[in-house]
Amino acid sequence: MFAWLENIISCELPHDKGPIPEHSAADTKKPLRPKEDIDPHLDQQPQATELDDQSFEYEFTEFLRRLAVECNWHMHNDTCYKHLKHGKKRGDANCQMRLDGTVQEQTMLDVETGSIELRWWWGHINNFTDLILFLLQCNTDTQFIGSGEAAKAAVFYITEYITKGNVPMYVGLQALDFATKMHDAKYINAESVNEAHKRRNLITKSVNAMMGRQETSHQQVMSYLVGGRDHYTSHTFKPFKWFEFVNAATKFEHDAKVLEPDDVADNESTITPAEAITVNILTHDVEFTSDLQDYILRPSDVNFANLTLWEFAESVIKEKGKLDVESHDDGKSDDSLLVED
Repeated sequence: MFAWLENIISCELPHDKGPIPEHSAADTKKPLRPKEDIDPHLDQQPQATELDDQSFEYEFTEFLRRLAVECNWHMHNDTCYKHLKHGKKRGDANCQMRLDGTVQEQTMLDVETGSIELRWWWGHINNFTDLILFLLQCNTDTQFIGSGEAAKAAVFYITEYITKGNVPMYVGLQALDFATKMHDAKYINAESVNEAHKRRNLITKSVNAMMGRQETSHQQVMSYLVGGRDHYTSHTFKPFKWFEFVNAATKFEHDAKVLEPDDVADNESTITPAEAITVNILTHDVEFTSDLQDYILRPSDVNFANLTLWEFAESVIKEKGKLDVESHDDGKSDDSLLVED
């Protein structure tokens, strides 16, 4: 049983032979990734079809090691202490994630509770399963739930907190009916609008109407009543204007299309919305920003040129900076205005 669990659930890096105790605060810090290395979140996984068995095993192990350090190395943050009582100090001992730097050489059975305590060779690496971490390329947490009180608590937590109740059928039908009526009212006299644009708009209205009928938690209601607005305790989110890129792609496809004589009417009715540009008027300056142009005019450096739109939005941070007019006059690009996260 112990060997089976240790084979599935890992709390050690590949090739480790035993626990790695922490002797100082420096040992708890996450190792820095070399600047020349690609973030394993975004890097392509080793492909079994392109390598022989021995080479793939080596590449798999090295890639897994990078992922374990980058994704599952725990660094204390506000989430670790969100239930910490007033007056208590932050630190390993009070981390809600229970990653306090303690290591355990062997898997043991707690005689009093009957629970299995897996070996723990790194004090700040979260448990993971090799294959799942390799495929998902993100932080994972693998826990063994056998039976008894722990299993009951886990089932209750999952059913009552994670899963959300479905929208009742009559509420869903009301939402769809409302979205359809709003859609018809908007385009009742818009004969020049093509059908593709109408269909996209109907889908958008339907989704928004359905989401608007989802139940709101008591905490959300109280937060809005006291002016708290949206507050995320463990994640940060970046705004992403998807419609700008959809409009740009639609316009590009339309402009590139070779029109037949019979398509002239469709050409005249095609809607190509203008690009959205944000203008921020300051005391001594005026700022213009466009997510679309930021992606189109991204630096030609290899770290940026090959980024997909999703990767660009996820991993690139835009910082304010002054444009070097002279370098642009010389035909050189100012790649220093963007940095990769």
